[in-house]
This record gives sequence, structure tokens and C-alpha cells, in this order.
Amino acid sequence: MRQINKLFLYKTIFFWIIAFILAILFIYFVIKRADRQTHSFSSYYTASKLLSEGEKVSRFYNDDWFRSKVEKYVPGVQEIYHVNLPTTSLMLIPVSAFDYRTARIIWTTFNFILLLITIVFLLNKFNFTKEWIPLVIILFLLFQPLHANFSYAQAYILIFVLLVFAWYAYKSGKDERLGFLIGLMFMLKTAGVVFWILLLVEKKWKAIIWAAATIIFFILISLPLVGIDSWFAYAEIISSYSSRPELSVTGYQSINSFFSHFTSFEPKWNPYPLIDIPFLGKMLTIIFSVIILSAVSFYAYRMKKPDQSFAVFIIAGVILNPVSLDYHYIVLLLPVIILLGELREYHQKTFGNPPQGVLRTFLRRWMLLIIFYVMITERLLYGSPKLSDGWLAIFAYPKLYGALGLLGMFFWISFRDKLRQYD
Repeated sequence: MRQINKLFLYKTIFFWIIAFILAILFIYFVIKRADRQTHSFSSYYTASKLLSEGEKVSRFYNDDWFRSKVEKYVPGVQEIYHVNLPTTSLMLIPVSAFDYRTARIIWTTFNFILLLITIVFLLNKFNFTKEWIPLVIILFLLFQPLHANFSYAQAYILIFVLLVFAWYAYKSGKDERLGFLIGLMFMLKTAGVVFWILLLVEKKWKAIIWAAATIIFFILISLPLVGIDSWFAYAEIISSYSSRPELSVTGYQSINSFFSHFTSFEPKWNPYPLIDIPFLGKMLTIIFSVIILSAVSFYAYRMKKPDQSFAVFIIAGVILNPVSLDYHYIVLLLPVIILLGELREYHQKTFGNPPQGVLRTFLRRWMLLIIFYVMITERLLYGSPKLSDGWLAIFAYPKLYGALGLLGMFFWISFRDKLRQYD
């Protein structure tokens, strides 16, 4: 027993050393990129700057006009407002009075503090102890989508934090808080749309009312600033955005991009598809989207496991979002941590002299989690121009495959465990 305790002690020390080295490297990475001129943040900053100066938000959806304004405030950066909500322009109002460099440093510091708070919160709520604490920290620090968020000063660390607190409200039965957070995520970045389906499946009417009330409240109080015409401009552009040819490039790791890339010819964005039948790509996207939404809805209805139900809807939201880039994938850290919690329970069963079947299951689940985590985290295949033509593009969607793998793991683990209850 003393030798086993020593082994666990050495393992914990080893994990802490790795976590410490990665933490130093990550802090250096964040500091080095804290004031870079990049897209993403340039869009948020320019929008807030223009709003504070009295410009009409409806004009933000004119790509050429908005691009010229980005060039004015952030010289050398080409960026548009994309399909952000009119209310997204309010996000950086508190720092819009500062120059770009100062505003970005403040935003980066704010996000770094939010990240620390969230890691501590998750460690506490999952009751991770001993070697599991540095292991969770390592999983965070190695996660490429997290690095991408700090590289471009994106808004998805904030969305991830709100999602974590929404998860805890969901599993704690705090429907008012859950509804408010879902409504807030929607108003900031049109995030969390799929959770409306989860609320409907579980008949959480109070949460639905609170989410709708939150959205209506923010729309009403923001109208004097953003104007009603901005919502009409947004509705016009969002109605056809998923069909835009640039979404077929492999940088977008989504179901929509996957099928579009193989079936839609576009001379600038996608010159070498397998076939040129855009209608087929759209139909396959719709069919697979319906299958995935039906599957996760059935899962939530039958399994009655709050953590797992929330996790599968997070994954579904990412892979069904037409514009999912690497930084969108940061929200998958929560499903990864939930799966890690499942593995910890199996780890406790394997301590000592476990049944052979339990040990095999434990090792298999560990192996699958590592494989899918690495696929989401890898940096070589993702977005590689060498993998954009013909059949080779099948290798250009590692993050999408990793997300689908995580989704499959939840189904496999839950249904396998449920069947075992009847053995």
C-alpha cells in the first residue's frame, strides 16, 4: 500500500510540474499577443467605437463601409461586422474611449481573470482533488481553441464562462438564472440557440419565459442606441448567410461547411469540390442537422442526466453553427470536463484489483477521450490549404470529427451504463 501511495504521489507531482510549465508558457503567450492588431477584436472595437460616436448600427452590415471604418481605427486590418447582432456592438462600450492597444489589453486581462475564476469554479463543483486538479489545468492550457481566443481577443471566453454558469444553474434547478444566462448569451453573440430545444424537451417553461424576457428587455433598452432599422438589416443578412460561398472553406469546422465544401463550386473560395451540386449539399446539411438535433433531444428526454444532457447540446450547437471556427470550439471544454468526471468515477472502481471488464472499459474511454481531444486541439490539419482540394479535404475537418466523437462518447457511455443496470 505504501508503494501505491508513493506512485500516486509521484504522478501528482509530475502532473503539477507539467501544469506549472504550461502555465508559464501560456501566460507568456497571452502577454505577447495582448496588444496585437488582428481581426475579430477589431470588429468589436470598431463597432463599439462607431456606436459611441453616434453612427447608425444598420450601416455596420454594409461590408465595404464597415471595412473602411476598421481601416480607420485599426490600420492594416481587413474586417467586417459579419452576422453579429446589433447588441453585440454594446459589448466593448466600456473600453471604446481608449485607443485600440489599451482597449485590447483591458479586454485580454478581463478574459484572463474570467478564465481563472471559471477553472476554480469547475474544480470546486466537480470536486476534483489530488492529481485530477493539475490534469484539468493541463487540459485547459493545451486546448488550441483557448489559444485562438486570446490570439484574436475573441468573445467566446466570455460565452464559455456564461455557459458554465448556465450549466450549473441547469443542474441545480435554478430556472430563472438559467433563462437569464441563455438570453444574455443570445444577445451578446447569438450563442446558445440550441438550448431552447433542450428547455422545450424538458418543459422548463420558467426558464423559457426568463430567456425570452431577457432578450426582450435587452432589445428594448438598446433601441435608443442601435435603432430599430439595425434589426431589419440584421434580419436581411442572416436569412441568407449560411449560403455564402466563403463558408465552404475548411477553416469553418461545421456540418454546413463540410457538405458545402464537397458539393459547391465557387471560383474564389472553393474551386475544387468533388461535385458541383449545391442543392445536394444543402439537403445533406439539413438531413444531418435534423438527425443530430433529434438524437440529442431523445438523449435528454430518456437519460435524465443533467450534466450529460447539457453537454450534448453544447456539442450540437457548435457543429451545427455554420460559422464555427476554431475559437468557437472553446465551449467544448465543458463536455470534456464532464467526461473527465465520468472517467474519475471509473478510476475509483479500478483502484486496487478491479474486474477485468471494468478496467478495459476505463482504458477504452480514456483512449477515446484523448483521441477526440487531440483532434479538436491539433493545429496541423486544421485549415491547411494543402487539404482543400478534392478527396484530400476529408482530412481537413479534425475539429468537427473530434466534436462528433465526443458526442458519440456521451451516447455510448450513457446507453451502455443504462443497459448494464438491467443486467
